[in-house]
Amino acid sequence: MPGLGTTFGRGGATTALPDLTNADAILIMGSNMAENHPVGFQWVMEAKEHGTKLIHVDPRFSRTSAVSDIWAPLRAGSDLMFLGGLVNYVLNNGKEFREYVVNYTNASLIISEDFKDTEDLDGLFSGWDAERRIYDPQSWAYANCCPQPDGEEHFAHGGHGKESGRLTVPNLTSCEHDDTLQHPRCVYQILKRHFARYTPEMVERACGTPKELFLKIAETFCCASGPEKTGSICYAVGWTQHSNGVQIIRTAAILQLLLGNIGRPGGGIMALRGHASIQGSTDIPTLYDILPGYLPMPRFGFDAHDLSAYLKKHRDKTGWWWNIDKYIVSLLKAYYGEAATIENDFGFNWLPRVTGDHSHQGYWLDMLDSKMDGLFIMGQNPAVAGPNSGLERRALGKLKWLVVREMVETESASFWYESPEVQSGELKPEDIGTEIFLMPAAGHAELDTAGPRISAYAATHRALDLGPIDAAERPGAVLAELHDRGVDRQPLLGLDRAVHRLPMPRMPAPGRRARSHRERR
Repeated sequence: MPGLGTTFGRGGATTALPDLTNADAILIMGSNMAENHPVGFQWVMEAKEHGTKLIHVDPRFSRTSAVSDIWAPLRAGSDLMFLGGLVNYVLNNGKEFREYVVNYTNASLIISEDFKDTEDLDGLFSGWDAERRIYDPQSWAYANCCPQPDGEEHFAHGGHGKESGRLTVPNLTSCEHDDTLQHPRCVYQILKRHFARYTPEMVERACGTPKELFLKIAETFCCASGPEKTGSICYAVGWTQHSNGVQIIRTAAILQLLLGNIGRPGGGIMALRGHASIQGSTDIPTLYDILPGYLPMPRFGFDAHDLSAYLKKHRDKTGWWWNIDKYIVSLLKAYYGEAATIENDFGFNWLPRVTGDHSHQGYWLDMLDSKMDGLFIMGQNPAVAGPNSGLERRALGKLKWLVVREMVETESASFWYESPEVQSGELKPEDIGTEIFLMPAAGHAELDTAGPRISAYAATHRALDLGPIDAAERPGAVLAELHDRGVDRQPLLGLDRAVHRLPMPRMPAPGRRARSHRERR
């Protein structure tokens, strides 16, 4: 989650589920936790038995709402306005934990005179590049900090990990600051001006939540936070899957920092994930822009020259990320064992490099433009689950080959003969040159596995005894086999490996469709 990565340096939950029992209030939004995370919800119920106030804000009245002390309805998609109202309530009524805010956040730091807020630029922040449609964050920098420029552009497309989208790593020890929080350009005052628009009346108008009910929630959550109390926020994909999900989660992080609810028992932000494919995307990880431990992937041409250049780019002068050298070296040693030595930068140059925007939307647009030859799909069904499924089905038709590893035939495997585009005549099977390989895969219950859990730890799972059935491999096994056969022309770790390439795919005969492994059996 870039909203958490930008704020805290890592895009994962800041707390663990059992710690919810230490909270004085729990705010659940974007989640029906009682039904969708029932095992974790036991800690919420235990907290309630100790007197914790439970607040649920959701368009629907669900089982989570039924056991909550307060339920508030809101219009779907208006979560950002509701949280903005809470931030404004804190700032306008002096509800922030002032000692915490001054000492443990950047609220006292002064921003450059070049920064302009949305009121000054008709809805845009300073630094907007209309032609490239991205922000240059240089004007957002702290005043009189000593950056580490090297003439190259350093902008993070992802931001789930330590990388936070900044051009350079600032030296916070030399930044201007005002501990009274009165300077007009300190972060605190900029926040106060920016969130002033989110009045209780605006919340009622935009969210549909009655003003009195909103104020009750605001006061309840704020009174459960401070020097002697803490509150926690729990959310799920009801936030992350919105087009403004990053901003929603970022606003929740701002709220928790103002109230002093980060890094203390019972506080924090609980990202309710837990599924191996979602939690694992950041913890393992499978995301393109981070390494295990939320370390940033080296970017080609920016920080990829050697290990020292990487550390210069990403090592903070203050905070825990001063220790990034220990984490990256530990990871490289785990990867390469005895082959990782100080003389070869512990194998840093063996890591792949990020060469562009390889995010989900990024590579599907490349696919649509015929810039990709093939794709492996495992544990995902983008033909119906993507943000623009029609675009993604059309993009699949531009591939030369497609490998789908699944227990059943999914829409991603059958798009070429059975999809809305085929039914409408927009796509014709005989015009699609994509060869689809539908291969069987085992479910998690069939294998001895170890996977990530919601509190960012790994847990093992023993396979069920299903009797004498045809066993299938785990979904990622084919990639490991391709790696072992040597898909790279270069020797790997000094071991010569032969190069094996898949034969060029042939177009399937018109009218034929890919068969599931159960049909083939």
